[in-house]
Amino acid sequence: MIHWRPMTPGDLARVLEIANTLHPDYPERIEIFADKLAFDPDGCRVLADGDKVVGYGFAHGWTLGLPPLLDAELGAPPGPTDCLHLHDVAIMPQARGGGRVGLYLDHLESLASRRRLDWLGLIAITGKDGYWKAKGFTAMTTPGAGLSQRLASYGDGNHYLIRHLTKLKESDTQIA
Repeated sequence: MIHWRPMTPGDLARVLEIANTLHPDYPERIEIFADKLAFDPDGCRVLADGDKVVGYGFAHGWTLGLPPLLDAELGAPPGPTDCLHLHDVAIMPQARGGGRVGLYLDHLESLASRRRLDWLGLIAITGKDGYWKAKGFTAMTTPGAGLSQRLASYGDGNHYLIRHLTKLKESDTQIA
């Protein structure tokens, strides 16, 4: 059965293979993946089909509107940690479907809620805006200084998108 599980350092070689296969125009070194895993292991998952890794997701706490540069160590966030940044989710073609990205997003929403974060942010690579907008992401209406430089590290045609995480009102959780 295909399922998401926590990523381990032993998964990184396969994660790099998948990244190089699916995102050849956005190369990153294995050291960068290791840095992301060490920085925020709770946001990092692999999609496993038995013993074989067929997908992955990297997310970490960060500063809204100032996404990390491509293929760069994270260091400290450039401002307050007020969002979860979804760096990448990639699934091999044979494992796509079945709402698997949605399940990973559910995990991130739960993680953000536990951390009292109200936002998810991501960089939609060229041509993927529609996919993410269908999942509730929108363009940031008031981008801050520095966003253009950070987007430029990914090349042309990429967009920073955000999604507000709505919280249930206390009255919505009460049993009548």
